[in-house]
Amino acid sequence: MPGILIISPMFAPQRGGLPDHTEGLARSLADRWPTTLLTSKGADAAARSFKVAGSVEDWQDDQGLVAKVRELHTTGPIIWQYVPHMYGRGGVNLRLSKAMAELRRSGYRQLVIAHEVAAPLSPLPHRLLYALAHRRQWRAICRQADVVGISSEAVRQVWCPPGLKDCPRNLVLASPSNIPVVRIEANSRQQLLMDSGWPADTILLCYFGTADVSRRFAWVLEAWRKARRIDPRVALAVIGDNPAIGPPHASGFRGLGFVSREEASGWLQGTDLLLLPFVDGVSEKRTTFMAGLGHGCPILTTRGHNTGPTLRQAKFFASVEATDREGFSEAVVGLLAKNSDRERLRTLAKGAYAQAYDWPVLVGHIADELALAK
Repeated sequence: MPGILIISPMFAPQRGGLPDHTEGLARSLADRWPTTLLTSKGADAAARSFKVAGSVEDWQDDQGLVAKVRELHTTGPIIWQYVPHMYGRGGVNLRLSKAMAELRRSGYRQLVIAHEVAAPLSPLPHRLLYALAHRRQWRAICRQADVVGISSEAVRQVWCPPGLKDCPRNLVLASPSNIPVVRIEANSRQQLLMDSGWPADTILLCYFGTADVSRRFAWVLEAWRKARRIDPRVALAVIGDNPAIGPPHASGFRGLGFVSREEASGWLQGTDLLLLPFVDGVSEKRTTFMAGLGHGCPILTTRGHNTGPTLRQAKFFASVEATDREGFSEAVVGLLAKNSDRERLRTLAKGAYAQAYDWPVLVGHIADELALAK
């Protein structure tokens, strides 16, 4: 049976969404087909269900890259993980499409999964040059790919709209959760709260991600403090970061920092409401959002320019416009007051994730597009 080759410069021991997505993708494909990952030199080559070939030193060397592909993968499709900055300084690597063209001439079918396409245009000369180069690079890559998967609907509408001559067959390929759901005991929530020094009747808000401006952590703090003034039992836990919080609310706050996937799963399953106020709006490529859906969390997030029409119309999470700071706080208070609404969101979130976003769904789309044997 022909195998599958995944190409991604980023992989463990690097941390982050792209290395984690690459591992999840390779593991899920390897459940059904022989799978190899071609990645950068120095990658973690520990035993897995797929082969890791960490041998690429220069991603600008198109001929060397083609030679490595042919050495590892004599037949079968190729899946490229694509974010511009992975492949060159400033995200510019105009030789990448040359490698793809050579592989195309050799008969390889190629699918590109694009998580980002191009930097925004800028008045700064060097950034403008990078942004223009990204656009040229993208058009060249699209001419060589057989299929393009875009990880969010809004990005697809901008870079692969219907009728675009240079864009091949394309579809939305959402980024599933990188946090598997672990089985927990019936009293795990109570134990989680007790271990944190909180009483069993604590109302738990969770935030998942780094506490930075792009994720509007200030909105989360403001909403939590407002809710806490109404009900002092409301606590806030931050998964993935450990910001400092001073009095008078410090007793109701826990910064967990980077935790294991198992621990993150426990907190997600224990939360009463997951807060994700993205500055650009929720999208299918937000893996923290996907983790919340997969764990059946009631989620409050934001709608912005990166939110496509499908998610704007969705009923399996709650949201406000990304410009509505006051509305976000009001929504937190409102949802905490309505347990039935949160329980409804739990059920809908799990169902939506299993039906549209989980790893088997992604693998099924890839299999269909690349005509892989079932």
